[in-house]
Amino acid sequence: MKEFKFNNIYELISLIDRVTGAQEDFWNFDVDYFISASTTFSKDTLLHQYIVTTAFNYYRRDFRKNGDCIEEDGAAYWMSLFDTYGVKIDPLHVERGEDPYDWLNMNESQFIQLFDEMAYEAFHILFLNRNFLLKFNRLVAETVPEVDYPDGALTEKGTIKRKAIPQWVRNAVYHRDKGRCVYCNTDLTGIVNLLTEKNFDHMVPLDLFGANDPCNIQLSCETCNKSKSNRNSSTSSKYQPWWP
Repeated sequence: MKEFKFNNIYELISLIDRVTGAQEDFWNFDVDYFISASTTFSKDTLLHQYIVTTAFNYYRRDFRKNGDCIEEDGAAYWMSLFDTYGVKIDPLHVERGEDPYDWLNMNESQFIQLFDEMAYEAFHILFLNRNFLLKFNRLVAETVPEVDYPDGALTEKGTIKRKAIPQWVRNAVYHRDKGRCVYCNTDLTGIVNLLTEKNFDHMVPLDLFGANDPCNIQLSCETCNKSKSNRNSSTSSKYQPWWP
């Protein structure tokens, strides 16, 4: 179990949802991290990286443009976030004329650490939303061809080579999708229906520059998986309500 604070986390989620919907490219990101996370299933997912780098890029730009508008209450807001997530940082004293943009640049590693902690909580919520994940994985698919992968990582077409999906990914996706096909709602738990095999399907197929990332996997039945094939990327908007 991991304790989550959820301090202003929906503000961060709103930012990530907005820039993903606008298909804002991966920018100023760790290329080695991207290569590792996109080729081999990692618990430090591509979405985690995107949340951290997007948040840092956004607030760095915001501090540069609007830093002179940050007053004592704004400084207190940031200090409360650092305090909540246990990241030590020297306080920002705007009343003494300290420049917020300079403060951010001098404490870049602390901001990255803060967003890294918050990213786990944002991921906890966003991983449940397959419609969001589809938009995100389409963004990943636009980035993959632009990255210089090492020899042996790609197919002749330039797509990422298929890797076996680890059991921990299968477990997470199975429970997220409630043991049912995301398209037709067929029961894949094996408790009642013993005739249909569960398939773990890439939302954005590898053939369309999708990634071997936990966020790109969903649960489907064999029939729906075969009908989808590798010619299109998709998920569904079907979710089980908490109560009927």
